[in-house]
Amino acid sequence: MRETVFEALAPVCPRCLHGAEQRSPLVVADRLETRADHLWHGTLHCSNPSCWLEFPVIDGIPIIVADPAAALANAQSQLLRRDMLPAPIAGVLADALGAGGEYDLTRQHLSLYAGDHFADWAPESRPANVVETLSRGFDILGEIPDGPAIDLGGSVGRGGWELSRRGLAPVVVADLNIPMMRLGQALALEGHIEIDLRRVGVVYDRVRIDLPEDAGASPDFWAIDAMMLPFTEDAFSLAAAINLVDCVANPTAVLSEMARTLAPGAGAILSTPYDWAPNATEISLWLGGHSQRGPTAGASEPILRQTLLQAGLPIVGEVLDAPWRLRMHARAVMEYSLHLLACRRDGGSRERPFS
Repeated sequence: MRETVFEALAPVCPRCLHGAEQRSPLVVADRLETRADHLWHGTLHCSNPSCWLEFPVIDGIPIIVADPAAALANAQSQLLRRDMLPAPIAGVLADALGAGGEYDLTRQHLSLYAGDHFADWAPESRPANVVETLSRGFDILGEIPDGPAIDLGGSVGRGGWELSRRGLAPVVVADLNIPMMRLGQALALEGHIEIDLRRVGVVYDRVRIDLPEDAGASPDFWAIDAMMLPFTEDAFSLAAAINLVDCVANPTAVLSEMARTLAPGAGAILSTPYDWAPNATEISLWLGGHSQRGPTAGASEPILRQTLLQAGLPIVGEVLDAPWRLRMHARAVMEYSLHLLACRRDGGSRERPFS
């Protein structure tokens, strides 16, 4: 976490904001370790004396959520995970621990997301889906005001680099997956990383990714909840949410928070394959995908359009079938057809009735 970015965005306590409707600025309380221009280990505090909630900064990633203790408990194995092991040792562990466990699933997810986000920076150099999707969104959206941007659910962070390359600054990648953000953070600080790409089963090939000179300014990586953003109104000039709304507990809350934190005239780019799953979102909160006897016959597209309009994000344009081809392993790919939308925040007020 760069303190210049922290000061520019002026985050507030999410518990005070969403629980008591109070804007309580966060302050840096302890600077335990710095690396380059990043606060690497330290603590942030809520400035409200009746709250004084503590938020840790771990490995350069501030964890700013309404219940930090629960978040730390849920992510304890991720937080305590050691740096990448040498490839032969990682292979021994994979064979010993077997398939389907936490170690195997974490490696699969990192292979999937890092392999996709940085595909054009890897030796094989194939197109990166997130870059192409954002590019189509920007083409539809047109000009947007200068200022900060946020990439919601940005995982390893390629979208953050793309937003920076478009001239937006500062840029924050927001996610709750610590290993993914650590990987992106390492690339930002070191200029290169090594990732394990899944070949088959628990067999992986190690690949080096180098940060190109024209990549754009590196984003900051913050662990924050897209449904309860720790920012006041009008904080951002652009928000991106690529393939996020169908894998959160409350999609409507995410869209409402996007609208609340965007300045009037600011842009939003979002996409989704409507790949609903009950383990991520309760079926009653899906935007379509059920109730086929209702007025939309179960279709998701009209419900998303209506939800965006109600949130104050009128649609500038959309693509109903944007392709997304995801490498699962060396012999398998998964193809999605995304609904891609570009929106512009209306001029109406999104202020909460704070006391």
